[in-house]
Amino acid sequence: MKAVLFDLGHTLINYHNDWRGPERKAVGNVANIVCQASKIVDVGAVEAYLLDLLEKGRKRKLTEHVEIPLPDVLSDCYARFGCDGDDGLVLEGMEAFYAVLLEKRELVPGAKEMLEDVRARGYSIGMISDVAWGLTSDFPMRDVKHYGLDEYFDDFVFSTDVGIRKPNPRIFKLALFNIGAKAEESVYVGNNLQADIKGALGVGMTAVLKRSDFYQHDDAIIPSAKVSTWDDFRAWLDERERSGTEG
Repeated sequence: MKAVLFDLGHTLINYHNDWRGPERKAVGNVANIVCQASKIVDVGAVEAYLLDLLEKGRKRKLTEHVEIPLPDVLSDCYARFGCDGDDGLVLEGMEAFYAVLLEKRELVPGAKEMLEDVRARGYSIGMISDVAWGLTSDFPMRDVKHYGLDEYFDDFVFSTDVGIRKPNPRIFKLALFNIGAKAEESVYVGNNLQADIKGALGVGMTAVLKRSDFYQHDDAIIPSAKVSTWDDFRAWLDERERSGTEG
């Protein structure tokens, strides 16, 4: 085994378990931005339109595994209601969505110590992460840097940079190419069976499920291993190294 790659949300950093309340709050804040810029629009109409755009995008993400960039969604909304969709307004809208993520942001216990250990063992370390609401990748990187995790990673692949989402095999293959590792000698760790585990197994990686509160069960997807804490993961690594197993 030469490389270990990780998911971000609910694997290394926790956020809201239920996105619906935060999304509505962010949408309300963006609607206020639109109304201030146009000076004539009803807040409720903007909220309804933006929620519909987000729901349509969510369905495409689930079925096509493509990313729907939030800047495109916001620009559509701004254009619909006749306000100037310049870069400043788009950034203001993205900040409104990011702000609600910060309300529940916290480092998963033991994550930093685990990354230090994985690095000390000599593995390459990568990240493959879908980005909430299609925010640009500088937003999750703020979180990574806030907790000082960036120093442990050799590469980052975010859905909004590549236009695809897990479990699309292309995003896993791209991350492996970037880090210079073969699938059979690499491990992916994530909390989502449908995106993380299914995607990693699909390209031949060992897939470890990191249990979290943000979880949807699926009997059809069987991870290579399950861990509840980062100490459990380190113990799993110890056993793999003792047995001489590559992936």
